[in-house]
Amino acid sequence: MVKELLQEAGLSRGESEVYLILLKLGETSATQVAKHTKIARPNVYDYLNKLKERGFVSFVNKNGKTYYIPSPPQRIVDYFEEKRDRLKDNLETLNKLYVTKRDAPIVEIFEGEQGFKFLINDIITTKKDFVGWGGSDKLKEYLPKHIIERYLNLRKKYNIRAKLLYVEKESILKTPLTEFKSIPQTYTCPSTTLTYADCVATIIYSNIPIIIFIKNKEVAESYQNHFKLLWKKVE
Repeated sequence: MVKELLQEAGLSRGESEVYLILLKLGETSATQVAKHTKIARPNVYDYLNKLKERGFVSFVNKNGKTYYIPSPPQRIVDYFEEKRDRLKDNLETLNKLYVTKRDAPIVEIFEGEQGFKFLINDIITTKKDFVGWGGSDKLKEYLPKHIIERYLNLRKKYNIRAKLLYVEKESILKTPLTEFKSIPQTYTCPSTTLTYADCVATIIYSNIPIIIFIKNKEVAESYQNHFKLLWKKVE
């Protein structure tokens, strides 16, 4: 679990393993790291150097031998917060470079976990309420629990509300911020469609789920108006 968190933060699998072993062993040699991780020593040196470049590891020489020391985990948090802050400071410049044809819909397709992450992050970023068809708790099948909890907490923080239609007897992701209405099982569909702000997202469930994003104000408004009509008709 911890290793996966480090990888989500930006460390490679090898870097994560080496750093975690250093936390357990404290000051130690590359030979001992290789022994405990079963990673080839040349690769261990490569991972140690990359960790050292980012300030996650320091070293000391004793009697001609190099020993590596892990930095406190807070250093990793600080490092990525610094990167995020620098990016935010230059966001205006980046947005000026982001040129699109505003009169044409932007269509993007994602697969798997990254698609779900993009979707929930986009919902949080826009801070807009959303509506949709095919509400369910399938999100739990594709994302770790801590990511879902973070998403729900941020929705609560920004008061992002939702209205969702779901097929009766379908399991749903309950939250005080979401209002649900059920529709008959005859309308079962292996997908979910959400719309918010100027975006429409359709999730197609499969072994590797596909999420199709359409970004266009007119398209999104048409979906939202269609939803309003359906919502009024459903008891």
